[in-house]
Amino acid sequence: MFATAGESLRFVPGSIGFLRRTRLVNGLLGGWPIVFGSGSWLEVHMAARLGLAAQHPILRGCGITEQEVWDLVQQELQQGSLGAPLVVLSDSLGSDQGRALTRRLRALEPALQIMVLVQDNHWLTTATLADCQAQAIVHVQSFGTGVVIRALQALRRGHTYLDPFLRERLESGAVVLSGRERQVLEGLARGLTNKQIAQQAEIAATTVRDYVGNLCRKLGAANRTELLSRAIALGLLVPRP
Repeated sequence: MFATAGESLRFVPGSIGFLRRTRLVNGLLGGWPIVFGSGSWLEVHMAARLGLAAQHPILRGCGITEQEVWDLVQQELQQGSLGAPLVVLSDSLGSDQGRALTRRLRALEPALQIMVLVQDNHWLTTATLADCQAQAIVHVQSFGTGVVIRALQALRRGHTYLDPFLRERLESGAVVLSGRERQVLEGLARGLTNKQIAQQAEIAATTVRDYVGNLCRKLGAANRTELLSRAIALGLLVPRP
């Protein structure tokens, strides 16, 4: 995530703010075994390399699938001597953003601390928030603003934490679509079939079908016709002349 205008020093390693935040984060993480999970090979690889470069033995492993994260957590619970680990999950993990995994992990060991990193907050609603058993949920756009520090402080105290940026989105009730969802919705508005949308987007027709189903659930629509009407009413589509 790149810093916006006026935040050019947000992620510069030599800047005073970056060094201060890093020291605070490292202090809060001290002695806490960590398991990281993401659906992105790049994120998993970078997390492992950074842990190695920083010589942090507390990073127990990084998983690319839900099963790999599950196995790493079980292994740490069975063999670890530092107590229950902190599990950090990216919402790119799994089709449900890792929500089912959070429930399984909390059932396995209630003492687990789980933090979810949100990259695409289109999935976050009051219902999905209740379905997620993570104690801390942070948007990656908030990195470098002190939010991660406050989240870790809350976890250390046994409290829950929701990034204010995400709380504001939830309270506003705004419907936020991902780029792919918007692409599928616009294809439906043009009268395209799932197959035609899939060809243009270079994805499988079954994937388009799943996106349509997700859009209907998100907008509270029973079918495609109602979906388009709801999208127009919410300002997500401009009526076609």
